Amino acid sequence: MGPYGGGGMSPRGGQMAGGPATGVGARPGAGGAGGPASGIGVRPGTGAGGAGGPASGIGVRPGVGAGGAGGPASGIGVLPGAGAGRPGVPGDYAAGAYGTHYASAAALGAQGTAFRAAAVGYPAYSAAALAGYATAWHPTNVVTPSLYQHPGYAALAVGLGLNSQPIPYDYGGNVVVQPSAVYVNGDAAAAPQQYADQASQIAAAGVSAQPAQDSKWLPLGVFALVEGDATSSDDVFQIAVNPQGIIRGNYQNIRSDQVESISGSVDKTTQRAAWTIGSDQIPVYEAGIANLTKDATPILVHTGNGQSRQVSLIRLEQPTQ
Repeated sequence: MGPYGGGGMSPRGGQMAGGPATGVGARPGAGGAGGPASGIGVRPGTGAGGAGGPASGIGVRPGVGAGGAGGPASGIGVLPGAGAGRPGVPGDYAAGAYGTHYASAAALGAQGTAFRAAAVGYPAYSAAALAGYATAWHPTNVVTPSLYQHPGYAALAVGLGLNSQPIPYDYGGNVVVQPSAVYVNGDAAAAPQQYADQASQIAAAGVSAQPAQDSKWLPLGVFALVEGDATSSDDVFQIAVNPQGIIRGNYQNIRSDQVESISGSVDKTTQRAAWTIGSDQIPVYEAGIANLTKDATPILVHTGNGQSRQVSLIRLEQPTQ
């Protein structure tokens, strides 16, 4: 993988500034100072920010207090792995605003509506369009006419052999990440490092898998990755899954026009889905597979050393021709 054009960051820890506000592409995953409020774009998975509670963008378990500066309410950007921190590389993060924060379904829905209303100029993803990128995953045997089409959970469950009842992963709601533990439905489920390691293992299982050439692929859709209450983003995921639960798709930075494949899998028992970009092992992007049938959903970005940040995926509509 080569460096990104226009002075953007190298995929593995370059420290040059870039992103939406600068007009310079910056791939998610490398270091750099900034975030939305700083005018410097950075890849999810690096940097640093301040500590805080719900208003700061850091989730707290009900009944447990928190405080400090940082997060959306503070005016300091906290892009997954970025924020008000110093430049960094994977595995070299400064202390930052990690954790989860509550985002209601109504708020996510309103953000998604505003985002899609402003979403002009996004590429139209198709097998033909992706064929022009050597580093892309080139979809074949797709079971729908469009990569933007997606099933409801019921159809997805039948196709993958999942339990008929979806398991929700509403990060900041029923799944809360704190420095000492990850709480699921109010109970301590794992230490943060253990929870992040589980996601890494789920992603790695899909990376090492070799799908059959005639494997059928079910699109989950095309999503913009957004931080806080933003209504614009240069980071887009196109995601598909096969009946074995193997995830394939693509990540694109719109400004740099760099496309790379993504790989991961779905744990059919827990219904956690996780994936990584290209050959990178970090960051690991995690969502509940049922949540990926929604139009907007929170996800986690595991950035290393047990650190996790919450961002959102907003479903994009297929551009009109």
